[in-house]
Amino acid sequence: MTHSKFMYVFIFSEIAYLYLTAVLFVFREIVAYIANTIIFILSGVIIADGVLRHNVHFERHGTSWGFLLLLYFYVQMARAAVVGALYLLLRYFGYGLDFKEAIIIVWSGLRGAVSLSLALSVKRASDTAQPFLKPEVGTMFVFFTGGIVFLTLILNGSTTQFLLHALGMDNLSVTKLRMSNYARHEILNKTLEAFGDLKDDEELGPADWVTVKKYITGLSN
Repeated sequence: MTHSKFMYVFIFSEIAYLYLTAVLFVFREIVAYIANTIIFILSGVIIADGVLRHNVHFERHGTSWGFLLLLYFYVQMARAAVVGALYLLLRYFGYGLDFKEAIIIVWSGLRGAVSLSLALSVKRASDTAQPFLKPEVGTMFVFFTGGIVFLTLILNGSTTQFLLHALGMDNLSVTKLRMSNYARHEILNKTLEAFGDLKDDEELGPADWVTVKKYITGLSN
């Protein structure tokens, strides 16, 4: 009886730990999502306000949109150059990196909340009374940064899945598939073994184990 109580306490503590860990993980995800949403909304409002307030600047310098596309191209080339320069080190040290993975690293480099936060800080500094940054410069910082974020999310983010499929990287290899099936088999065996031990418990033994097993989908499959 003492052994059973000890097992109950141990199992309850493990379940409570896993539950608290899951709750904290979900809480962090929610906070990060809210923070990213606020930053994106704030950036959009500031960009729209800057474009409307400095409309004369954009009309006078209509090449800003062309410079945005050119900047997007340079950002991709810079990322490709960095990955290419470090390719041999990444390939032969650490986890290893093949050519297909290098392509994905280059193409999946999305810009988001961090770059927008830095651009907003520059915009805030340009709005204060100081001789180094003009308000138009801060507006252009936010405009170009927001444009790069938008282009990478729309172009790179939406096409990465197709690039993975084209490179044949969305399927498990034979070795990984066998390892996954073996792990699932071992987990099922351990679960069935633990499930069988519960039938010998003094308090849980009289339960209708056929019905219990029916409601545990992992054991039914």
